[in-house]
Amino acid sequence: MEILLSKTKINITKLKSEMIKAAGYSLSSLSEPCYKPKTKKHYFTFLNLTGLKEQDIKEFTKRQWSGRKESKFKLHNDPKSNFYIFLMWYFLNQRDQIGFRTTMLFFVIRHYRALLDKHIKFCNEDIFRYALEHITKTHLFAREKTIGNAMYHISNEMIRRYTRSMTEKDIDQISKFIQECRHRISQSVKSFANTYYEAVKQGGKIKTQNEPVDDEENSFQYENMKKDERAVEEVTKKITVYQIVDKIAQENARRITKINSSIATMIVNKVNNVKHTDTIRLILKLFVKDLKNVNQICGDDYYTYVRSLMSIKRTISQVYFKQQVNILLMKVLADMKYQNKYNNFTSQTQFLINLFLAYYLTMIFRNSIC
Repeated sequence: MEILLSKTKINITKLKSEMIKAAGYSLSSLSEPCYKPKTKKHYFTFLNLTGLKEQDIKEFTKRQWSGRKESKFKLHNDPKSNFYIFLMWYFLNQRDQIGFRTTMLFFVIRHYRALLDKHIKFCNEDIFRYALEHITKTHLFAREKTIGNAMYHISNEMIRRYTRSMTEKDIDQISKFIQECRHRISQSVKSFANTYYEAVKQGGKIKTQNEPVDDEENSFQYENMKKDERAVEEVTKKITVYQIVDKIAQENARRITKINSSIATMIVNKVNNVKHTDTIRLILKLFVKDLKNVNQICGDDYYTYVRSLMSIKRTISQVYFKQQVNILLMKVLADMKYQNKYNNFTSQTQFLINLFLAYYLTMIFRNSIC
């Protein structure tokens, strides 16, 4: 790896930034049915930021497995995979955990894309949704709630098992990593594909969003659905991928709830993380789900609407706005190592902290479309 490193002219700041954007955007978009990450174009961007050429990577790959049985394995001799392994080693060598972890995530997502191409060549979005709803509860996609979460889980497992091997350039363990990572993803995608094609045979299809609407209330929801969906994705990416802090939304949410300024700042800073992508997206989708008119977002009704969502005592729904806000808050507090202090607060203070987070996220959404 040192030979390849000697040929590089790496802009580490820009390289890491581009890796975070690519992995974050791909992870966020995996919630879309049939989504296939565009990994090829990113490869050339990363290659350019290292100052390397494709021939350099091919030569490195050949050296890496020269004289070993892996030199005959197609999986191990993929130059792109070896390039990302080199980048992981490089980031670890620079003691850059964020760069390393993000590259590992992108490595996993890249394999998912290749395996989805292999097992589902022509994808129907309705059937894809149906299959996701009907896979067994023990399937990784179901257990982790979303495909994005599943890829994030596999990435973390690979990090836990192979960080030391990457750091020490243990070629035997790196070989094992390549095989295990691919196999773990392949198992999940292949099993899902079986469910998908079984649904195709049975003609399984979930209700689409193109069905006609009957009344004025449904008409409002239908007409604004596409706009809302775009806004949800844009706001989710703004928070988790681009890690933008909306100071106006933060101050307004804090002023309404009157929580401590330092707590508000810590929550806002910690919520800006790609690992919260799916939860934040779900919160925003649940926010717009039961809207009856535009005044509940852009008018004075907004404040009472959010508070009503946060004041629900009983519901038959298994997933609802207040619940998901609290789930996100608990994750953020864990990152802050603040759970013990939170547990010692009164129930009223705890409610206001939850309410702050609800207002902050929905205010960013409100500011985006109003």
